[in-house]
Amino acid sequence: MLKKIALLIFALAFLSTQALGQVDPPKLDPVPSTEKQSALIKEGVALHDQGKYDAAISKYEEVLKENPANVEALYELSFAYSMKKDYRKSLDIASKGAQYKSKLLPALYIQIGNNLDDLGESKKSVEVYKAGIKLSPQTAMLYYNLAVAYSNLSKPDDARKALKQAIAYNPNHPSSHLFLSTIWREGGYKIPALLAASRFLVLEPGSRRSAAALKIVQEVMGGSATVGSNPNQINIFVDMNAKKDEGDFGALDLVLGLGKAVGMTEENKNKTEMQLLVEQFSTTFAIMSEQSDKGDKNKFTWKHYVPYFSEMRQKNYVEPFVYYVHQSSGNEETQKWLANNKARVNEFLAWSKGYAWPKAD
Repeated sequence: MLKKIALLIFALAFLSTQALGQVDPPKLDPVPSTEKQSALIKEGVALHDQGKYDAAISKYEEVLKENPANVEALYELSFAYSMKKDYRKSLDIASKGAQYKSKLLPALYIQIGNNLDDLGESKKSVEVYKAGIKLSPQTAMLYYNLAVAYSNLSKPDDARKALKQAIAYNPNHPSSHLFLSTIWREGGYKIPALLAASRFLVLEPGSRRSAAALKIVQEVMGGSATVGSNPNQINIFVDMNAKKDEGDFGALDLVLGLGKAVGMTEENKNKTEMQLLVEQFSTTFAIMSEQSDKGDKNKFTWKHYVPYFSEMRQKNYVEPFVYYVHQSSGNEETQKWLANNKARVNEFLAWSKGYAWPKAD
């Protein structure tokens, strides 16, 4: 008898695991909030933002007692439970919300996928994000979270592909650029990593994450030039076997090496580090501009990043760009320049904000 009970429990657990994360297309119509319910949800969100998750949950549950088909309350309730790290409860509630046809459907699919990821079910979360993308193919955050799941499954190529889609649909999402830059740097794609990290720093120059992006920029811009055994000897290493599936950046790798070498010469010994960096970036972007017609426009870097930085140079914004993205460096010269050139910085930021990014394929 005990053996049969044990087998039954195992079978139920197996079926539960099989069903975990399975999301069918929505078939139900939600019931809109009343004025009172909207007020309760608003109160719940305010409590959530204060970190008072249990109090927020009480507000959402009060709404759902009156209106079980209130999708907004279901989403917020799921979100609150995920913040409490009760991922299974959050998953169950988000799955209920995903049964309804609503504007919150992409967010609910993201919530379901995130919960599965946190539960160690990254393979299932991938399928949920893909299902969400089928329903809402232009939602950038579905692609971003798909990339996170692929990364957790040690699939950097798939993560990189998803991040490109995320950026194509939302070029102003900082995390996508930083994540892509990190994957590129770890994969040996120096120039693409530099450009993605630089774009992140334009969007988020002074956060806790900025130091990691700035480190990538500094490593790549540092090139491979080293002082030789003789006083006037400078060695430059260029990787002849560098990967080219993101485009051929061999000439730019050489330029970076030469740029660093020029900074080591007697002629430039009185220039500051930031002044040399402005010249190095300007030269790099100039070479990039000249090669843009030869670059493979089917490659994401040439299509998406290169035109942005080429136009930046044409508009004479390289100097404010360099100082602006180095805010987290703690460099005194940087802070002084930014304080004395606010108008130029604002002009640069206005141009960047209004830049016309290529449309997603």
